[in-house]
Amino acid sequence: MKLIWTLLLSILGTGLLQAQKLLTFQPNVFKKQVTIELNDASYEEVLKVSVTNTSGRTLQLRWDKNIIHQPYAWESQICDKEASYPPNIESNYDPIQGVLAPVKLTSGESFDLYLTLLPYNRTGQCRIEIPFREIQRPDEVIGTAVFQVNIINNQDQKNNNISGDKRIRIFPNPVHQHFFLANAPTLGSLEIYNTLGRKVRTYDAPQVGDSFDAGDLPQGVYLIRLRDKNGKIIRTLRLLRRDFRP
Repeated sequence: MKLIWTLLLSILGTGLLQAQKLLTFQPNVFKKQVTIELNDASYEEVLKVSVTNTSGRTLQLRWDKNIIHQPYAWESQICDKEASYPPNIESNYDPIQGVLAPVKLTSGESFDLYLTLLPYNRTGQCRIEIPFREIQRPDEVIGTAVFQVNIINNQDQKNNNISGDKRIRIFPNPVHQHFFLANAPTLGSLEIYNTLGRKVRTYDAPQVGDSFDAGDLPQGVYLIRLRDKNGKIIRTLRLLRRDFRP
């Protein structure tokens, strides 16, 4: 019986340790829309997330830069507590590239994680995720910082506000990979339907500045159904999904 209790306590203890949140991020998802002049190739956008050690011990942290999507011409670079890294470095702990600089964070300590975007005169959208792991536990992600940015030019902004027109719009349309909403109110969901009336995708509680993925959908016309928080349809829009070739 004593052995059984020992095993149970061990299992419970392991579960508690796994459930404990070791890192927190503020904000957890960084979202921003930026309007730029397209004649400034040196423009860069610097984004910041605060990372805090909420465990009861010192952590040795590894991060990895995962680009979920961004325009081909864009580059991005990370600056952590220890160093700033060029765009080609995607981790602070990569023995192959000779980068061995884990972030040491004591219990309760915070640091600012910076992501610098270099769009090189290209508008577009990106989503970059920075998962963190302990050096001694490389297979377990203990927290992820997320950056989601939409960069548009002044002409796009003027088109959105032309003649005081505040109608809900989709842009870009036609779309190749990701689309956005302009002038949208607070929504309960966004649904994508094909021409057969079949729902192919749902986004629950979308926020201002969110991007919506359509890159894996077949080419063609789709209906975008917008619902409020009570599930009532407030608008249905048409979207053209098209592959662009060089």
